[in-house]
Amino acid sequence: MEIRESERIMKNSDRIIVYAVGFLLGILLVSVILSRRAEREEASVDPWVVHNAEAVAAGAEPLPAGMPASIHKGRIIDFGYLPDEDAPQERVWLLNFDESYPYVRVVESVASGEFSYMTADQITIHLRDGVDVTELTPMLDDLGLRMRMFNRKEKIAVIGVLSTKIDAVPATIKAVQPWSELFNFAEADELRFQGQ
Repeated sequence: MEIRESERIMKNSDRIIVYAVGFLLGILLVSVILSRRAEREEASVDPWVVHNAEAVAAGAEPLPAGMPASIHKGRIIDFGYLPDEDAPQERVWLLNFDESYPYVRVVESVASGEFSYMTADQITIHLRDGVDVTELTPMLDDLGLRMRMFNRKEKIAVIGVLSTKIDAVPATIKAVQPWSELFNFAEADELRFQGQ
């Protein structure tokens, strides 16, 4: 009976050793997999950097260093000068983001070097007292624009822009002026960053 019990103890100790060796091998395997994955991620090229480099190579100017870090995460989808390249007053970048707001327009004043940030695909209209948002329908229909959002309490309407070009925001603000009796003013939908 003693032999069987010692064999049994041996078997239990063998199990513990096998379990410990398997556990250590598992930890080693997982650490190798994670370190290889980390090396691959470090070696991979950021697609934002590649796209922006391609846009710069195609003639777009790179984003200046003085912008918020979050702006540098956007892909440059268009760039140009306004009113034109021969007499530039503004440098304009259109950026696309997968997160947060998808289309951003960045404008740098050539004279002062100051930046402004706004949505690239909509403007804000501040309605006059007594004007309901539904009264904008003829204007929207004539211009082929779409209402994106409105707030009757705040008397604000947000509408899409005329095109996807770098001058779409100012062109849309100018295009709605014949209906200015309906609103106090139309403006770019400005973006503000924490700390500004």
